[in-house]
Amino acid sequence: MEYLIFIAKSSLVIALFSICFQVFLRNETFFKANRWFLLAGIFVAMAFPFLIITKVVFVNTPVVDFNKLTNIVVNQSSVENINWWLVILIAYAAGCLFFLGRFLMQLASLFSLINKGTSTRVGKYKMVEVTADTSAFSFFNYIVYNPSLHTANELKTIIKHEELHAKQKHSLDMLLTHLLCVLQWANPFAWWYKKMVSVNLEYLVDDAIVSHQNKKEYQYLLLQQSVHSMASLTVTNTFFNSLVKKRIVMLNKSKSRKESILKMGLVIPMLFCAVVVFNTETIAQSKPVSNDLVNEVPKITVTENSETVSVKDSVKTVVTKPKKQAKTVIAQPKEKQSKEQQAKVSNTFNFQIEDNVQTSITPVSMTTPIREAKTPENSYLTSKKPLIIVNGEVMPSSFDMNLLIPENIEHINIFKNQSAIDRFGKKGENGVVEITTKK
Repeated sequence: MEYLIFIAKSSLVIALFSICFQVFLRNETFFKANRWFLLAGIFVAMAFPFLIITKVVFVNTPVVDFNKLTNIVVNQSSVENINWWLVILIAYAAGCLFFLGRFLMQLASLFSLINKGTSTRVGKYKMVEVTADTSAFSFFNYIVYNPSLHTANELKTIIKHEELHAKQKHSLDMLLTHLLCVLQWANPFAWWYKKMVSVNLEYLVDDAIVSHQNKKEYQYLLLQQSVHSMASLTVTNTFFNSLVKKRIVMLNKSKSRKESILKMGLVIPMLFCAVVVFNTETIAQSKPVSNDLVNEVPKITVTENSETVSVKDSVKTVVTKPKKQAKTVIAQPKEKQSKEQQAKVSNTFNFQIEDNVQTSITPVSMTTPIREAKTPENSYLTSKKPLIIVNGEVMPSSFDMNLLIPENIEHINIFKNQSAIDRFGKKGENGVVEITTKK
């Protein structure tokens, strides 16, 4: 599932760069800048799925009382549902393997052709003469050509053309676009992108050639080569291709203004919108306890037998002043103490409660008998937590169900008493909460 999301998001970026290039940059003559723009599109497409904007939303956590839940009988179907996402993933992976195999076969054919030719090193380039009916091409430092298909002057221009391809490492561009098509074979923009990269590289070299050579002679050579039908490998940079007419048009086109290069920045707001729409992740958290609640605690003043006792602004920190003239009381059984004796050991307290929100003061009088405080051995609350299972995985005892977002819960199954033990064994003796979230 995550792999398919990665492919979808990267395909979106390739589509944005393709549209931006086709609409705003296709007819501009700054071919070198266009080359880096198209290369940047590939790298941005690979990094885009990992650019996540996190948005935190505070929600009220639901309180689940396990004791109030009743047993739920779950009817399990004997027929399991088909995981269509897995089927799509397998089909897409099969397509990637197919196009990867085809790409490797093209590379194998390329090296086979180079190995069959006669290789001669000229400077840092290897000139490979072949007898096959193929158009001249370059692949990194290899320049392959058939001398019998060209005159001496034509061959000189063609080799110069391919040397420029090799010098500027255009083979890297072609390899990247082929791998892009392998990864995004179902994306039509990826194939379109590869064609745009290839054509722009030819524009770039053509522009460099005519700056040192007669433009008309070069155009005539392009037309002459277009008459011959020669095979070529898509992995390489070939001198001849089917876009000769467009190459000639671009050779005669006026130079673009420098300000036109700013059009490349138009892809930035497109990418920003894509990040906001598709790469924003919302995380729900419980609302924190506000510090203002402390200020809302009422101020309490306690008066014991008409004597003021110092207290603090919190109910939990109220302290009482011990009575100075205290009588010694002999402990007796409760049933033997008379009402008069109980009255003698009792004190009277006056509570004045002042609310910070309301200015009213409410006096409260009460009489509390003094009794022997007994602390039971098991005064603390003991609770046995149920077994919690989320999506088939047993959660630790410290897991808090209140952290689950109700909107993400598909259904909850409750098992108690003997039904829980029969289904989950001894670990379900305290009950079981089985939670299934939405996929």
